[in-house]
Amino acid sequence: MPAVVALAVTAWRYDAKPLWRDEVYTLATAERGWAVMLRGLRVTDAGLGPWYALMHPWVLLSRDEAWLRLPGAAATVLTAALAGLVAARLLRPGAPAGAHGVAGVVAGTAFALTPVVVDHSQEARPYPVVLACVTATAYGLLRDREERRRRWLVLWVAGSVLAAALHVITGAPAVAALLAVALARPGRARRRRVLLGSLPAAAATLAMLAVGFTQAPGRIGEDFPLLQRTLGLSSAYAGSALAVMALAVLCTAGLVHLRHDRPALLLVLAWALAPVTALVASAAGGQLFAARYAGATAPALAVLAGAGAGALSRRLRTPSARAAVAVLAAGTIALGQAAHLVQTRQRPYVTDDVPSAVAVLTERARPGDAVVFLGNTTRPHVRYYLPAGTPLDDALLARDTDVSVSIGGDDLPDGERAAALAAHERVWLVGLVLNDPWEEVFASWVEPARAGREPTFAADHGAVRVELWER
Repeated sequence: MPAVVALAVTAWRYDAKPLWRDEVYTLATAERGWAVMLRGLRVTDAGLGPWYALMHPWVLLSRDEAWLRLPGAAATVLTAALAGLVAARLLRPGAPAGAHGVAGVVAGTAFALTPVVVDHSQEARPYPVVLACVTATAYGLLRDREERRRRWLVLWVAGSVLAAALHVITGAPAVAALLAVALARPGRARRRRVLLGSLPAAAATLAMLAVGFTQAPGRIGEDFPLLQRTLGLSSAYAGSALAVMALAVLCTAGLVHLRHDRPALLLVLAWALAPVTALVASAAGGQLFAARYAGATAPALAVLAGAGAGALSRRLRTPSARAAVAVLAAGTIALGQAAHLVQTRQRPYVTDDVPSAVAVLTERARPGDAVVFLGNTTRPHVRYYLPAGTPLDDALLARDTDVSVSIGGDDLPDGERAAALAAHERVWLVGLVLNDPWEEVFASWVEPARAGREPTFAADHGAVRVELWER
C-alpha cells in the first residue's frame, strides 16, 4: 500500500514541468566524458561527484526528461515501502499482525505525502536516492540487531556508504547517527561487526567533507536569520495545521510506545535529529542552508508516526477496527498534506520557465542577433529547449562544454567581449533573476552587451529574464 500511494503521488504530472537549473546541472555534468567531468569537478560541485558518476551511464542512454527523473521517482517509491517495513519492525513482537500492517501503511503514506518529498521526488537530483539509502540503512540495522544475517549486513553497509557519498549534508549525518546508536546498542549483532561495517561509510564521509571544504562556497552572510529559517523547516514536513496536529499526535504515540525499547527509540530520534542538526551547523559555519538538505528527517518522522498508529491500534480486537485506524490516520495526514501536493504538482515549472523564454527567442530573433548567457547553467539550459536553426550567435563562447571546465562553456576573456559584440546591432541577454542586479553580478558580460544600445524588450519567465538591447 505505501508503494502504491507513493507511485500515484510521484506519477501525477510526472513530466509536466520542464527541467530546472539543478537538473540541467545533473545532465550537463553527467553526460561529459570522464576526464572532462573530473576537470570540472575540481573547480565546482565536487561534493556531488559520486552522483554525477552514477548518472553518467544513465544519461548516455537518453537525455529525455522522464528518463532523467526516473532514478529519483523509483527511489521515492522504494523509500515509502522501506519506511513501512521499518515502522512495522518497531512494534513489539506481541502486537497483533494487523497492528504491524497499520504501522506500515501509515508510515509509508506519511512519507510519500511529506512536502519536502513531494517537492523533490520528480527531480533528476540525488535527494530521493539518498533518502532511500538512509532508510535502507535503518531497516538493515534493525534486522541485523534482531537476527545476525549476512544480507542485513550487506544492506546497511551499502546503504550507509551510498548515503554518505551522495550527499554529505543530507545523507552522511543520518547514517552516522544510525550507526552510532547501533554501535552503542548492537543487539544480537556484535559490536565489532557494527564497527567494521561502519568504516566504509566513515571513510566516505571524511572524503566528501574534505572535498567539500576545498570548495566551501561561503554563501551565507552574518545576517542570515538562522533561527527563523530553522523553525521554518517545519513546513518541509507538514503543509498545514491539520498535518502538524496529525503528525504530532501520532509521533507522540510512537515515542510513548518506543519507551519500552530504548535502542529503537534512540535509533529513530537520532535519525530524525541528525540531518537538521547538520544543516544548522552548516549554516552557522557560513556554508549552505536549504530545506531539502534536511530531507533525511522525513522518513524518520514518518516511521515514528506509523509506529504510533500501530501502537494505537494494537489494543483493538478486530481487523476491521484496526483497518479503520489505518484509514483514519493515513486519511487525516493525506487531507492535511493535500493542499501542498496539489499546489506543487500544478505549478507549470519549478523555478525556471526556460521553455517560455526560448519561445520568445525563437519568435523574435533575427539573423545576426547575438545572445549573451549569464550564469553557469543558462547556456546548457537554453540549448536543451532551443530549436535548431534559431538565428542566435553565441558570440562570447570561446570553448564548448566538451572541453571546457564550466558546464556552460568558457566565455571569451573580459577584454575581448566588447570586440566580439561590436558588429551586432541587437544583443539578447538571458540569465537568472538574482537578488543583486546584473550590472553588479555579471558586469563584464552586461556592460559590453549594453554599450551603445537601448533596451527594447524585457520579460521574466519565472526566475529567468530575457532582455533585448538594440542600437
